[in-house]
Amino acid sequence: MTSETPAIQLTQVTKFYGQRPGVIDLSATIPQGVLVGLLGPNGAGKTTTIRILSCHMPPTSGQASVCGFDVFTQSMEVRKRLGYLPEHCPLYPEMRVIEYLRWTAAMKGLAGSDIDRAVFDTLDACDLDKVRTQLIGTLSKGYRQRVGIGAALVHRPQILILDEPTIGLDPLQVREFRNLIASFKGKHTVLIASHILSEIEMLCDTVIILNEGRVVASGAPRDLRGQVVSSYVVECRAHASLFALLPTLVSRIPGVTLDKYEEGGEFARIQLRGENDDPRLEIFRQFTQAGIEIRELHRERVTLEDVFIRYTKTAPETANPPAPATEVPA
Repeated sequence: MTSETPAIQLTQVTKFYGQRPGVIDLSATIPQGVLVGLLGPNGAGKTTTIRILSCHMPPTSGQASVCGFDVFTQSMEVRKRLGYLPEHCPLYPEMRVIEYLRWTAAMKGLAGSDIDRAVFDTLDACDLDKVRTQLIGTLSKGYRQRVGIGAALVHRPQILILDEPTIGLDPLQVREFRNLIASFKGKHTVLIASHILSEIEMLCDTVIILNEGRVVASGAPRDLRGQVVSSYVVECRAHASLFALLPTLVSRIPGVTLDKYEEGGEFARIQLRGENDDPRLEIFRQFTQAGIEIRELHRERVTLEDVFIRYTKTAPETANPPAPATEVPA
């Protein structure tokens, strides 16, 4: 694979299960060495996409390739270059860690001293050396996940696909596992499917969001956050005419609309949405001129969760999706 060959290429991929579509006209280009998050609600097409890329089933139409090799006609070449950690990793509890990794390496086509080197490199990379002789069935969930990713890594693949890699882990295990995945950047191309959006936001260079089988948004998390309308919160002293005054007051601030009003005791909480540049100065001016005592004014942080909700709460046809082809920046 040359540096110009995409790690993953999907071109108008469609998959039907009978009459029901799994993915529709899915196009994406993922270069080498990046971490990409694959997001979407249940039934959005994430699992279908992963199954196609991991050679578990062919697309109904379109083309999918890994490292330049077609997943249907050249599946053996794809499998040599791909490591896959499914959501529920099928480990053998009666095997010891090092035995399992040796067996996996042999199954992946390695032989002789190559197996030894690969296994010991994997034990080191996944911090498994201390449990290498332990039965897999006696390991914690976190260590079993490490064994699973070790099995995906042992043949030194160029591409890693991780499906919900931190599900069921405690917070400390999640942090350790996240650091492990982050260490792969530049060494492997990593595609991560996860429902933990904060995790994807911290790890990934870019995200692809699916809804009802289609790409509805893609790009760097920071760029996608910039597409979401900002929310501003004003906490102020409540008085009898405040609620009646708000519509007129807000109408004087360009691009700002009233989203929510709550009262609790002597204070009120007002949530505004701003379409234009930061309106906080104008909000402050209008409120203070009206004699409203402001206790706090701040902009709510836009998260990847806000982006996710924006693009998945409506059908793709009405979600204002980007161009069908998704090209992940290198």
